[in-house]
Amino acid sequence: MEKDLRYSMLLQIYGKLLTEKQQEVVGLYYDYDLSLAEISENLGISRQAVLDSLRNACDSLRNYEEKLNILAKNQYLTAKIEKLKILTLEKNFEQIGKVLTELSENV
Repeated sequence: MEKDLRYSMLLQIYGKLLTEKQQEVVGLYYDYDLSLAEISENLGISRQAVLDSLRNACDSLRNYEEKLNILAKNQYLTAKIEKLKILTLEKNFEQIGKVLTELSENV
């Protein structure tokens, strides 16, 4: 299973919607970079159980994000804030106004 660090961010946002075991497995895999075998050994469950839990949790995290878009909105707002910081340093007030207008229309 190829690691997609996006799941670490999704876990921070939606983690409480998962079971405790799923939270633990996803955290160990993505946040602590443990292998499936290491997680299996640490939790005293089979490697297959770890894999199943991880797949189910990741499916749930993807579904929550598809429906709620919290991560996407956060990334959008973060990018706009960074752009505003740069424009402020450059004293580019015309562009600042455009970014603020875009934000007010899209948030």
